[in-house]
Amino acid sequence: MGNNGFEDIFDISAVCASGLERALKSELNRLGYGEPPAELGELSVKGSAYDICRLNLNLRTADRVYIKLAEFPATDFDGLFSGVYSIPWENYIEKDGAVVVDGRCVKSKIFAVSASQKIVKKAICERMKKAYGYNDLPETAARYSVYFKLISDRATVLLNTSGTGLHKRGYRDLVGVAPIRETLAAGLVLYSDYYYKNPFVDPFCGTGTIAIEAANIALSVASGLNRRFDFMNWKYFPKSEYGRAREEALDNEKRDRKVEIFASDIDGKAITIAKRHAERAGLNGVINFSVRDVKNLKCDLKNATVITNPPYGERSLNLKDAEECYKSFGNAVRGADTWSEFIITPVKSFEKCFGRKADRRKKLYNSDKECYYYYYYGKKERSDD
Repeated sequence: MGNNGFEDIFDISAVCASGLERALKSELNRLGYGEPPAELGELSVKGSAYDICRLNLNLRTADRVYIKLAEFPATDFDGLFSGVYSIPWENYIEKDGAVVVDGRCVKSKIFAVSASQKIVKKAICERMKKAYGYNDLPETAARYSVYFKLISDRATVLLNTSGTGLHKRGYRDLVGVAPIRETLAAGLVLYSDYYYKNPFVDPFCGTGTIAIEAANIALSVASGLNRRFDFMNWKYFPKSEYGRAREEALDNEKRDRKVEIFASDIDGKAITIAKRHAERAGLNGVINFSVRDVKNLKCDLKNATVITNPPYGERSLNLKDAEECYKSFGNAVRGADTWSEFIITPVKSFEKCFGRKADRRKKLYNSDKECYYYYYYGKKERSDD
């Protein structure tokens, strides 16, 4: 076998949902990776095995973290096979590693995804059989998920270091009505004006995802601490690098910060689940959960930031009831001049129902549903601290 590929410096690609690119770029910058350009929801940086660990542990808005192994022109299956075969797979995958292939084809002469998957898998297996002297590969060990992109007759081959999507933080084991992905919830917080010294409010908290992500951001708790990643099972991946990155993440926590985070919902069952999720996230006692109709929202706090995902009039309530809910919400926060509100919804009539035109809005996608994120900036009072 050749050298261990994980000892190299390579291109690392972090991908995110459409609309979250700016938030992901900001995260990468804060972690010390500069400001890489975004292309079709993908941002690339140079890094090592240690950086792979850091990004998987810390990125809140990324869907997955990949190693880019090769990029080459491919206008037919022979070219695709040759390009994939030339990658030294034996430097990454042990002889009994289980290879899974997925991909997409866009504006290319090769347009059949299923056939392309078979070609990529065959090229990997043929390379490994030759390298290891096997006639057949057992594929009984760890999973190696390979992802290819064929865009405009150019192939890119990537190795998925994350495994399942990074939105799976490990704390959410029960699903309520109309849940929001953890990565999007984190993006909503990062796009807002929320600062840990000011109160946070979510009056439609459902099972608590936005409030939990806000709490983790406020306390600098890494998003991936409570889950596993595929690279942790790989034979050639240097395990000590994960331990080093995890220790760094734990050292960066600020759990002694005093935060005020309030989350409420009219559905008592949802609040019960939210409390469970917060406890599983290691945030027991950090978030103040309550059962409350938005009509009874208390606005006696100063400088609060509201971030919420109200009912859309689909799976919960009908559209008319949802619009009435928005009116009640608008009435409840009217007069709270130091409050800022950030609301995501696909309902076109939201601003009219809420009673105010937004200061700005941004297009985002919640489970492939086109939504707008409405920004209402309050007149925050200066703090003496």
